[in-house]
Amino acid sequence: MRDKLSAPVRVGVVGCGGASQIIHLPILSRNPKVELRAVCDIDIRKASVIANRFSIPHVFGEIEEMVSHVELDAVFIVTPNNMHLPMSLIALREGLHVFIERPAARNAAETRRIARTADEHDCSVMVGMNSRFREDIRQLKDIIARKTLGDVFLIKSDWLQAKFIASKQPWWLSKRIAGGGVLLDLGSQLIDTSWWLTGRPRLESVKAISQQINPDIDVDDCCCFLMTFSNKLKLACHISWYFPIRSDRFHAEIYAQHGYSTLNPYRVETTWRDKFKDITPSAPTDGRTLFNLAYESEISHFINYLLGDEPELNSDIHEALQVMEMLELTYQSLEKGKEIIVNGTQAKK
Repeated sequence: MRDKLSAPVRVGVVGCGGASQIIHLPILSRNPKVELRAVCDIDIRKASVIANRFSIPHVFGEIEEMVSHVELDAVFIVTPNNMHLPMSLIALREGLHVFIERPAARNAAETRRIARTADEHDCSVMVGMNSRFREDIRQLKDIIARKTLGDVFLIKSDWLQAKFIASKQPWWLSKRIAGGGVLLDLGSQLIDTSWWLTGRPRLESVKAISQQINPDIDVDDCCCFLMTFSNKLKLACHISWYFPIRSDRFHAEIYAQHGYSTLNPYRVETTWRDKFKDITPSAPTDGRTLFNLAYESEISHFINYLLGDEPELNSDIHEALQVMEMLELTYQSLEKGKEIIVNGTQAKK
């Protein structure tokens, strides 16, 4: 990356939808190291209302106008997936750093173009995988890295959104706009977090099956998959948007040679003298608190990295590309109805 910036980091935000209004703009507006200079949205009337709410001086309907008329250091892209590639390229070609709310793009090819353009213009791109910034998950990563539990060999995770509670933005139900369904939405986060927790091992195989619950949409809404990695890790996940349960369910179990951990509820136990010993570190247990603090930490990390206060960018575009390639192999398994064996960087057909 080019020379580090000086505070405050001048930020423009593209997209004034729910995520931007509830998460990104409030957090950015509270950060003393940030100067919110512009917002951009195709609905310029909505953008004007948002700008007034957060005291943002410049409002635009097109990103080209924003980056050419306002001096910025970084752009936050909080739009439907089909706009991630074009918006990122415009910002990067202006020499601006970019934060993209997950997923990076609709597919690996688009993600690869973003990564290549970032390298060409010596810019940084972070993809918002906020699970990496949850306090319980960050503690667990440290425990795994120290080998406190020994080598992790199995991660099981369920992320099932309840049928009568789940509400997706309409664009998520269009393959043309979103690029994929529940596998891209929820699966990308489970794969990314598990892969990151265990030291980014190489994928060796993946087998996926799906059961479409809502036949009226053209993207996947229920999927199970099993991945094996080069460090002998097995990752087994069940995900759904419209599962027939009363309330949402998110639960993970991590098994290692000398103990285990769970998330929701958070617990870490190790074996000691033929007994289990509870070594769970202290962390917030309320889901909403964990969620809010994770977003705060994620955005602060990006800003601090640009200022030179963080040595390494967590969840950069190159890592996002590796995750997207794993997702494409998983979709390939769904389409072919068989296990995909990975040989080096290429999957066997």
